Amino acid sequence: MTRYHAYLEGEPTLDAYRLSHEPRTDYGLVFVCPFAVVTGESGSMYQLMRGIQGGTKGEVINYGIYRLDGELDQQAPHLYPYAEVPVVEPYWVSEDRSAVSYVGKSFRFDFGIDTYTWEDATGRVDLHAERIGQVCSFWVPEQTGFDMPQLLRSHAAKVTGTIGDDPVEGLFMLDQIYSRPEAHWSEMGMLDKLHNLWLNFLVEYEDGSYEAGFAWRGRPGTDFAAVHHIVDGVSTARTDAKIVTHLTGRGSVATVDLQFGDDVRFRLDQYGSCDWPLHTCGTVGSTGRDKKIARSWNYTEHFPLNWPDLHGYMAAHTRLYGKAPSFRTLMEGARVEDELLVWD
Repeated sequence: MTRYHAYLEGEPTLDAYRLSHEPRTDYGLVFVCPFAVVTGESGSMYQLMRGIQGGTKGEVINYGIYRLDGELDQQAPHLYPYAEVPVVEPYWVSEDRSAVSYVGKSFRFDFGIDTYTWEDATGRVDLHAERIGQVCSFWVPEQTGFDMPQLLRSHAAKVTGTIGDDPVEGLFMLDQIYSRPEAHWSEMGMLDKLHNLWLNFLVEYEDGSYEAGFAWRGRPGTDFAAVHHIVDGVSTARTDAKIVTHLTGRGSVATVDLQFGDDVRFRLDQYGSCDWPLHTCGTVGSTGRDKKIARSWNYTEHFPLNWPDLHGYMAAHTRLYGKAPSFRTLMEGARVEDELLVWD
């Protein structure tokens, strides 16, 4: 069993977005991950995500800008190819009175107290988000099995804007991950010791009320079940997530049953897959409320338990050949079976 604490934070300051931020003594900002799931007036659903310090300390990774196609067992097409929006870019940081900004040639993030802007694909993506609820964190201190601490601060927001000429709205999240300052996020233990399944959601009801949040399911034996639940702007931190997945024949997540304690239930329906098998996106199919759903979004991340082995292979390939292997090619012929990624 893993010792951890899920808790709410007070109003953030600009200091919380700086690379120098230390939420605890000798903790450093290892990884910053903004992501969004949105639907357009066209009816299309899009997903996009970036990782600041995802590769090296001075780089930002573009995990892809996808237009979901309703297919769960293979990767959705990229809306903008990597030739136009590079996989890896250097970045710089600037700051004014209202925001700390992370900027590259094809993207810009402005992180403010309760607002966030995201420009990408050299202006073809233009998103503006407003935070809902408080910032919620979980903290896994150093202990047996965890040589490095794990601390994640999560911001949830409603986002509007445009992708191309399509007006969009949906869910925006910003996750900040901390550990020892010298660590890379793939070395700190989150992927290979803590994380199995993680999800985020936002549901808006026809009466104008809404619910949102995140939930985690840890690797077997951890009993990790951190929750941030937001109801009409009021946040609650919990540690009682119950998550059950229903899979396709290939092992892709098709639906997720999410429950907090005995009183809160959601069914998350997946619509498409990004970088199969890790990420699926979709809507909230049902809740335990006697309310009609007007709009909803969810983003689900499911890591097979042997993912660290594949991650190690990709890192070794990069060191040997000077470039990462094709992820799409690696996944050809693979399936997820009993929480393991296997090939025929």
